[in-house]
Amino acid sequence: MATMNFGTTLTIGGTGMLASATHWLAARSERTIVVARRASRFTRGDRHLVPVNADWTRPSFATLIDEAIRKVGPIQQALLWLHDPEALIPLLLPLIGSARVVLVLGSTQSQPVIPLDIVPFTTVRLGSMRTTSGRRWLTDDEISEGAIDALQDGHSRVIGDLVGHN
Repeated sequence: MATMNFGTTLTIGGTGMLASATHWLAARSERTIVVARRASRFTRGDRHLVPVNADWTRPSFATLIDEAIRKVGPIQQALLWLHDPEALIPLLLPLIGSARVVLVLGSTQSQPVIPLDIVPFTTVRLGSMRTTSGRRWLTDDEISEGAIDALQDGHSRVIGDLVGHN
């Protein structure tokens, strides 16, 4: 097993395209809280993964995450891919404290207004890749690699390029 160096971590939106990054983070964490609609399917009883079955559109979303954090301890690192960062970040800030956060943004998402003096946020902006026949979306591996790089070095980045995206 890899050396643990991230303490307690949190992933939201990390069970699909970011699954490899979530597994990478969990392998380097004491515990990882995995928040998804069907988190239990993803964690499959792994004792290092703490499932939180939650839908971000439900009022109980933040409460369920708060309960999990109270059980396992404060978050040191978070990997977030949020459908609506502007609405969810204010709910999450009190829960994640001073954790280092990597926020993944799709190519059409605008940069959310984040009180950077409160939490150190790193962003991973997803673009597309040029091909001989035009453009293609990023693969799951490319997305996870970009997130892992940001988790390691704390630097914001664009994966692919944003040509044709606003």
